Amino acid sequence: MIVSEEHPGLRMASRPAVGVPGPGGNRLAALRRMRADPLTRFLDLRRAYGPVVRLTAWPVSAYLVSDPEAIADALVGGHRAYAKGAARRGRDGRLTVVQPLSLLLGQGLLTSSGQTHRTNRRLLQPLFHRRRIAGYGATFATIADSTARRWRDGQRLDIHAEMSEMTLEIVARTLFDVPLDDALIEVVRTALRENMPAAGRRVLPGFAAAERLPLPAARRRRASRDALDRMVYGLIARRRAAGATGDDLLSLLLSTQDAETGARLDDAQVRDEALTLLLAGHETTANALSWTFHLLGANPQAERALQAELDTVLGGRPPTIDDLPRLEYTQAVLQEAMRLYPPVWAMGRHLIEDREVGGHRLPAGSTLLFSQWVVHRDERWWPDPDRFDPSRWLHPGAATTGTSTDTDTDTSTSTSTGATPQRPRFAYFPFGGGPRQCIGNTFALAEGALALAAIARHWSLRPVPGFDVVPHPLVTLRPRDGLPMTAHRRRPS
Repeated sequence: MIVSEEHPGLRMASRPAVGVPGPGGNRLAALRRMRADPLTRFLDLRRAYGPVVRLTAWPVSAYLVSDPEAIADALVGGHRAYAKGAARRGRDGRLTVVQPLSLLLGQGLLTSSGQTHRTNRRLLQPLFHRRRIAGYGATFATIADSTARRWRDGQRLDIHAEMSEMTLEIVARTLFDVPLDDALIEVVRTALRENMPAAGRRVLPGFAAAERLPLPAARRRRASRDALDRMVYGLIARRRAAGATGDDLLSLLLSTQDAETGARLDDAQVRDEALTLLLAGHETTANALSWTFHLLGANPQAERALQAELDTVLGGRPPTIDDLPRLEYTQAVLQEAMRLYPPVWAMGRHLIEDREVGGHRLPAGSTLLFSQWVVHRDERWWPDPDRFDPSRWLHPGAATTGTSTDTDTDTSTSTSTGATPQRPRFAYFPFGGGPRQCIGNTFALAEGALALAAIARHWSLRPVPGFDVVPHPLVTLRPRDGLPMTAHRRRPS
């Protein structure tokens, strides 16, 4: 039986589907291979078995789904038949739903469901209106420019660490209106280091009980979360005492009011939403920019095209939000980097009713994985899929705007989709889609493009010879051991 968060009173039987292809043999060995290298394993399974693959039948029924139409049904058209998270079977045989990131983020937009999610999404949506994001544009470019000014010609840098600190400063300024100091950096860095690797293990039986034991790793995780809470609740208290009259997102979270009910967020809700925006926002954009510079470093021709556009459009001045419509290649570079190295490489849903998925009848209680890493490399939609080619996004129709309407709140957000008459909408979905599409997608795209422009107009970054860059698929897709690169200052042309 499964108890759904979306429908708390509903209990559903979980039984394996019939006829779904998948690997046979030793199940434990298959699970070990999957956990050891899920990126390669998922690609191999998709190529071997097709768009719907049975991953496990016990202790839960789990499937890898790579069909864009099925993904569209889960995220948009039939989204009410799905709920976020993965199902886990307990010792009593019952299934419960687990949100891996709730360990750190509580019940923010990424992890909440049902009416809680719909209400909070409605409250927060105005905070990400395009006009408000335009006001952040100068902050994006200024902080990126300040980051690059600290570099020295010929200096070896860990670009992932540099981008992480830069995006953390951007979010600290726009979200909390506080300067980035060493204490804040260390608190956030420690919380991510201790908790992100463990987040994926929340789906394993016994994790919750083990987390309460006085084990060294569990104690470090708890201590890092406590430090993060003290920091955020302290900022909330100070901002409430000051009247919460600023334009930063924390003040807006404290003062926002539901137009229908008049309700405001309490401190715990503000904490969860603020941490979601702080940690998820800075982590994903840092990853996107890190992989962008990695790809540019290995593709000098694309880098030259990017810098030629920056020279033409900017003429030596810093970028502004008004430049974005003319920075077409700059945005294409970012989109292509997110295709090859999506900051979130996979997402999970569970079925709350029996459903036809990619031509297979899957039972309620099934866990479905949709992997951007896999779908973004499908040669049916992306010829020569492993090649970094920003020009994919420049031909007519390649970067059309796909509007995803939040049917529960009557609001909408837009993002470049790469959709063409030959390529379905969900062949590319770095920000998800539908009512649960990332609320900060427009923020992230503007931040990423302006930061890329501010840095690339001054610097070329080259890979360090002999260093093997390996993607590390935790909840997000990071470089496993950092991303060392050498900075070379551009000479005036």
